[in-house]
Amino acid sequence: MEPTKSVLNVNGIEVIYNHVILVLKGVSLNVPEGKIAAVLGGNGAGKTTTLRAISNLLKAERGEVTKGSIELRGERIENLTPADLVNRGVVQVMEGRHCFAHLT
Repeated sequence: MEPTKSVLNVNGIEVIYNHVILVLKGVSLNVPEGKIAAVLGGNGAGKTTTLRAISNLLKAERGEVTKGSIELRGERIENLTPADLVNRGVVQVMEGRHCFAHLT
């Protein structure tokens, strides 16, 4: 059986806010091609921060990925701009936002 290709691979990332506040340590996840992944956890568990790290939206919150790697289809993406990620199909839509109200 051939191994499944990963669309998204997050490997041991660490996120720090304001250069001092460690909010994520050692977070890893893998999304195989053709599959769906869910990020679950209680309030303050790091779900939003993980998604912001993947979509490279941490800078707006004074955060940064300081360790680990994030790959999309085998390409390291942690240094790409959010616009570059959107062009590659990575988009984060915040809960409760009515960005696409005309579609509902």
